[in-house]
Amino acid sequence: MASTTQSPTQTVDSGSTPQASTTLPITHLLSELPIQGSTLLYGLNFKYTEVIKKGLINRLKKNKTTLDIDLSCVLLDQKLQVIDKVWFKQLRDSSEAIRHQGDSLDGKDRGSAAEIDRNVDVETIELRLAHLPETVCHIALVISSYNGYPIRQVERGNLYLSDDEGNEIYSSDLTLIAHDSAAICVAILSRELEEWRYTQKDWALSSHEMGKMIEQIQRDLSRIYG
Repeated sequence: MASTTQSPTQTVDSGSTPQASTTLPITHLLSELPIQGSTLLYGLNFKYTEVIKKGLINRLKKNKTTLDIDLSCVLLDQKLQVIDKVWFKQLRDSSEAIRHQGDSLDGKDRGSAAEIDRNVDVETIELRLAHLPETVCHIALVISSYNGYPIRQVERGNLYLSDDEGNEIYSSDLTLIAHDSAAICVAILSRELEEWRYTQKDWALSSHEMGKMIEQIQRDLSRIYG
């Protein structure tokens, strides 16, 4: 299985001074990557993890809850208006080209294999890009913690984006996240030259609530496409 795991950013010398540099996101047309076809799998695997509940009393009593990590996709048009979204409350978009395979509440309800086997997903979203309506111009790939706990508190977890043959263009160990964000915009897929461009973002979002996540994604994308 081919794999092209990417680091979050690449640094390019600006040329103005020997010390100056500009940090740019990793971005490629899908045709430039070692994948087959136009169907992508956005997958998550994580181990059942208990965390201390929020609040002083809960911390003192060490009351616990389980970490619930979710995948979602936000579909936007050319003007960055939301067309649709796929998440645990809506498992397919209106065209049925993007399909969530089902929500896991704690990483344990998919059985013991999903807890120990990297190749058994807890959650997966299938993106059949060739079947999307042309009005969909951007797709934001998001991971979030339902109750707002930092994603990196997970005991073990992996996130990936691949084709349907397992050739990866992105893979991440969730325990190595460098911040305490409860939501991250992992990547953006954008229409370009009659195909799709993949841009790795790894944006830490300020809220894990869907509406607020969308607003921040729209603001950030407007700096590029606005």
